[in-house]
Amino acid sequence: MEHTANTSLLIAIVTDDVSDKALDVADRSGISGVTMVPASGIGSPPIKTFFGLTFQSAMTLLFWIADTEVANRTALQLRNELNLDSPRQGLALTLPVDRLYGLNINQPETPPTTP
Repeated sequence: MEHTANTSLLIAIVTDDVSDKALDVADRSGISGVTMVPASGIGSPPIKTFFGLTFQSAMTLLFWIADTEVANRTALQLRNELNLDSPRQGLALTLPVDRLYGLNINQPETPPTTP
């Protein structure tokens, strides 16, 4: 497959403790075939404990390829079910996919266009 006019990349960055719930949300939406990558971040100040120690939650990056409508709907479900509008919960986003090789998701092939 090459041309992917209606395909998006859904990315979720969530804390490890809710990554299984994120997988469940996507599965209920009909999206499977996730790529999971362990991660950590340094953008926000670390959480301090009462012992004066700092703590930064382990994160997981989740990547799915899906139909754009399904990906957008799933991102909204992730937002709602994982409480992503609260601080330090994670995020979900979708990006359009212009070209995709090596994955057959039942879309007709079109010849490549030359710039």
